[in-house]
Amino acid sequence: MTDIRLILDSIREKTERLVHKNRVLDTENRELIQKINDLEKSLNLQRETIKDLEEKNKLLKIAHSIDSETDDKKELKLKINEFIREIDKTMSLLND
Repeated sequence: MTDIRLILDSIREKTERLVHKNRVLDTENRELIQKINDLEKSLNLQRETIKDLEEKNKLLKIAHSIDSETDDKKELKLKINEFIREIDKTMSLLND
């Protein structure tokens, strides 16, 4: 009878250790999933920022290539600068 008790106690102890380990792993898993989600959000935000910066760079190159001697070119340059300000506002909102 004592042997059976020892075996049962051993099984109970091992089961308790497994349950504890399972809880620890479950908690760690939830934390890692949250970290992945946070990193994905950050990555998406950075991709958007890169996209906006590339667009701003493209517009700046166009603006610098325009000669400001004629009225049409001045108007175009003003419009491009307006676009750049809008992009800056968008980036500012994204960063908040």
